Amino acid sequence: MAHRGERNLLWLLLAASLLFLLQIAWPFASSFVLASVMATVLHPANSRLSRRLRPGLASLLTTLATVIVLGTTFSFICIRVVKDAANAHNALNQRSLQEGGWPGMITHATDRIVDALATRFPVAKETIRADLIAGLKAGAGYLVSKTRVVIERVTSILVTSALATIFLYYLLRYGEEWLGRGAALLPLRPQITANLLRIAHQSIVANVNGVLAVALAQGLFLSLGFWFVGIGSPLLWGMFGAIASVVPFVGATLVWVPAVTGLVFMGSYWKALALGLWGGLVVGSLDNVLRPLVVGAREKQNPVLIGFAMLGGTYALGPLGLLFGPLVVSLTGGVVEEIQRLGPLTEAASLGD
Repeated sequence: MAHRGERNLLWLLLAASLLFLLQIAWPFASSFVLASVMATVLHPANSRLSRRLRPGLASLLTTLATVIVLGTTFSFICIRVVKDAANAHNALNQRSLQEGGWPGMITHATDRIVDALATRFPVAKETIRADLIAGLKAGAGYLVSKTRVVIERVTSILVTSALATIFLYYLLRYGEEWLGRGAALLPLRPQITANLLRIAHQSIVANVNGVLAVALAQGLFLSLGFWFVGIGSPLLWGMFGAIASVVPFVGATLVWVPAVTGLVFMGSYWKALALGLWGGLVVGSLDNVLRPLVVGAREKQNPVLIGFAMLGGTYALGPLGLLFGPLVVSLTGGVVEEIQRLGPLTEAASLGD
């Protein structure tokens, strides 16, 4: 009895400590989750490298290689995109000088759009002009607000990336040991714990596959759209769109919305309409269709269920819900399966008593 009382007290102390630790660690949750996902994906490579080198050196090399590859790729794409954006701005600036400056170019572009719409639809020019100006203001406000959010979060992104790098090293070095110690504390049989951990691992890998599939698909379709309307370096813009697709709630719109705006000011209205429809209807819908299919196929779950899990998780937890939503659904299914397996054993034990 004394041992049972001590054990219960220790469990209460552990639960209280975990609550305080959760509050302390919550500001670093994004960095830790990002590092955990990367550590799960990189674990096989790190394990193979650990057989040839010391574990600490292998984890350090794996972390450095990951940072160098991702950092170099992102820096190269950003530099090229900035150069192409500067060239596009210079072309627009030259055109604005020919039309009396930016206000004159905007006025002329608006007049041309109004005239083109007025000749095709039985609507007064004043009504079309008012609706067009309101739409342009709303679109410009949306773009400016999203750009401001990205700029304001640059420092946060850098800090999160630095912390994620530190967490990644320690998770690669000690993650398997920590996981084993934590699993040993659970009052479950090793087989049940191993099954639940396997389900969690499959869910994380499936989400990573979903992110990569959506990024590749949106980058490819965005490149096709840019090539069709004649925008230079379509593959480069597609690569930048693939990276932007990872950004929650904004995605590839950071790439194709400014391109559509530039085409409008250049007077290429049909190209702007085609690229806008392509980006909004095709590129924008890939995330909602492709990600649930990829994640659901990997986790052997219904894609509709995974889609609702992602939407509900995003509503409840923000961007982290894209990961935790399907993860909770998969773990819930795994727990139900384990309960069903234990059912006959429990009934047999009760009959034996």
